[in-house]
Amino acid sequence: MLRYTSTLKAEYSEDLEQLLFFNPGQQTVLTAIMESLEKFGTPSVFVADGCLRIKVEKLDEVQALFALDDDILVGVMVYSRIPVDRLSVIHIAVDHDYSSNGKHANKMLMMRMLTLLRSSARRIKGVKTIRIIGDNNRILDYPVD
Repeated sequence: MLRYTSTLKAEYSEDLEQLLFFNPGQQTVLTAIMESLEKFGTPSVFVADGCLRIKVEKLDEVQALFALDDDILVGVMVYSRIPVDRLSVIHIAVDHDYSSNGKHANKMLMMRMLTLLRSSARRIKGVKTIRIIGDNNRILDYPVD
């Protein structure tokens, strides 16, 4: 059963690094990843108070949404409130089995994570859109309302 959380125990460190940095699906969105790295900087994973946190080089603060299927880490979305009226998605990583070509594609993990982010954004005063930067610097803005 899929569940979502903004905190992840340190014991998932290797799983998170594998998902973020060694994900075989990266090749399909390599241009978008390179553009994100150029714009926001390199992400890194660290432990604080027994939980994993993500830092992005050029940003003061980012937040993460983690997806687990039972106790297996299957997705992460890193985002930041830049500018104040928008949540900008910096990085999305999904386990291959949960991608649109994977054996669990019917769970529509990425769409569910975006829907959850949109629901959260509605509760943040002043946030009007969610921005995702796709391949070839294509900007996708989704209204929160």
